[in-house]
Amino acid sequence: MKRRQQHTFEIIEKIREFPGVHTGIVELDDVLNGLSYRAGSGNGGTTHLSEDRPPTPWLPHARWVLVLGLHHSADNPALDWWEGGNTRGNRRLMDITAFMEDWFFRELGMKAQSLPYAMEHGGLLQKDAAVLSGIGIVGRNNLLVHPEWGPQIRFRSMLVAGDLEPTPSLEGFDPCRDCKRYCQKACPQRAFPQGRYNRSRCMVQMQLDIDQAEPGDRTDRQGKVIPVTKYCRACELACPVGLPEDHMKSFQ
Repeated sequence: MKRRQQHTFEIIEKIREFPGVHTGIVELDDVLNGLSYRAGSGNGGTTHLSEDRPPTPWLPHARWVLVLGLHHSADNPALDWWEGGNTRGNRRLMDITAFMEDWFFRELGMKAQSLPYAMEHGGLLQKDAAVLSGIGIVGRNNLLVHPEWGPQIRFRSMLVAGDLEPTPSLEGFDPCRDCKRYCQKACPQRAFPQGRYNRSRCMVQMQLDIDQAEPGDRTDRQGKVIPVTKYCRACELACPVGLPEDHMKSFQ
């Protein structure tokens, strides 16, 4: 086995030690040259973040993106609740990427950098990176659909400067082809006119969710109760892919 293949194998095996996490590896240039970045350039966006230096400087000589996908299952909704400026699921991913930064240097002699989630803070397009690294495909709900977990998955990425092998893209997986558009029909804001995602309609629901935030079970440093926002997951949880067997009967 070549060294770069061995490195990729070791990384994947290490990530498997974290329950409910899948991973993929893709070249950074492939992500930056992807459709979403190129589409953004036509609207005054940035196709390469080096043209508009992000708040968090990127790791010099980084060539690879390691994508981590955490299962946000329907039976553990609190993992996805927004509280204190973050979610519990994202905090877990942040802990894992912080651990992996040290692991990369200690075990492989490589430098790695955990990226922020948001692009405006120095992140990259998570969904594009996940597709290109073979974790899943983009479904009719405009979310990434994983073969095992469906759209019940959240992402975090790392940059890696080293010698790696990319993981293959996902072939032969097309669960939306013969689907009856359960996701689109479930949307409370009808955010899929003519079958295409409309972000502004989705944002209406997100604002309603924010306005209806509930008191949580945690407090801040001043002892004030931290509110919890339970964002809509209607299209996500209506997807048959990733649901337990006993829930699949409703789609038959």
